[in-house]
Amino acid sequence: MAKKATNDDLKLQAFPEEITEDGLKIYGETSYENQMAVLSQFLHNGGIEGDDIEARGKLEEIVMAIHDFLESKKAIDDVEEITEEFAWRVAENPLEYPLFADFFNVPFPDPQPAAFTFIDLFAGMGGFRLAMQAQGGKCVFSSEWNKYAQKTYFANFGEMPFGDITKESTKGYIPEHFDVLCAGFPCQPFSIAGVSKKKSLGRETGFKDKTQGTLFFDVADIISRHRPKAFYLENVKNLTSHDKGNTFRVICETLEELNYSIHYQVMDGQTYVPQHRERIMIVGFDRQRYHDEEQFQFPEQHEADRTVGEILDPDIDPKYKLAA
Repeated sequence: MAKKATNDDLKLQAFPEEITEDGLKIYGETSYENQMAVLSQFLHNGGIEGDDIEARGKLEEIVMAIHDFLESKKAIDDVEEITEEFAWRVAENPLEYPLFADFFNVPFPDPQPAAFTFIDLFAGMGGFRLAMQAQGGKCVFSSEWNKYAQKTYFANFGEMPFGDITKESTKGYIPEHFDVLCAGFPCQPFSIAGVSKKKSLGRETGFKDKTQGTLFFDVADIISRHRPKAFYLENVKNLTSHDKGNTFRVICETLEELNYSIHYQVMDGQTYVPQHRERIMIVGFDRQRYHDEEQFQFPEQHEADRTVGEILDPDIDPKYKLAA
């Protein structure tokens, strides 16, 4: 019978201070979520190529750290012993091993072949990723600090997002090259409801909100370091008017100083779904590559033409229905 994991097993596992091999990076003591993120995103992005024994040994360490948890969740018996040889074969073809079935048997798998690559910051449950995958994009890094959203994201895509993107240890996992950066950075400091609540509590809003408002600058930092071909940012409509327009001015100036051309528009979700939800979309292109010659236009908007009834599942289990 497989050994069951304890709560202590799932909290922290000690890893060397820093290991960098073929894109596999581990810093200090790593939480269970980040261990799962390393393993799942590493396997989804091709595993280890060639005969790099040291890199395969590091993969073995991660597999061993997560192995007990997967056993306890799935009650897997007769799982092959975790050895260097096992990790070696897993790196070559993880689909052959039932231990990793949850990583690949998912509702929304990566497109094959991929047309471009992107990273998914402040990923939530994966809305950005669904849209990008529908266009042929492959996600090569994701980050989301909320543990419940992380679990839902894993269920949807077979990948656990990394945690706090403000930490250098998290940024260190981002691959050097990718095509598009996607980020729906937190909107509470800029939204009408968020601003009202913070003011009532005597707290700062916008960029002066140290816990959320400055997260845009982490996005800008990643853009500066990696220089993707393009980025796609999303936030609330009120971003354009917050602090008499100063907040949005700083955002645009920051992105333009990075030498990106900026396109933005407030769009209403009712064009696509039965919901009136206005959000600002900000798209940028690398001037060093496109020289302001990109041909980009936002799609036309129109009033809602779908109803809630069209998207609801007609066959609902009675246990979810309220009695009259």
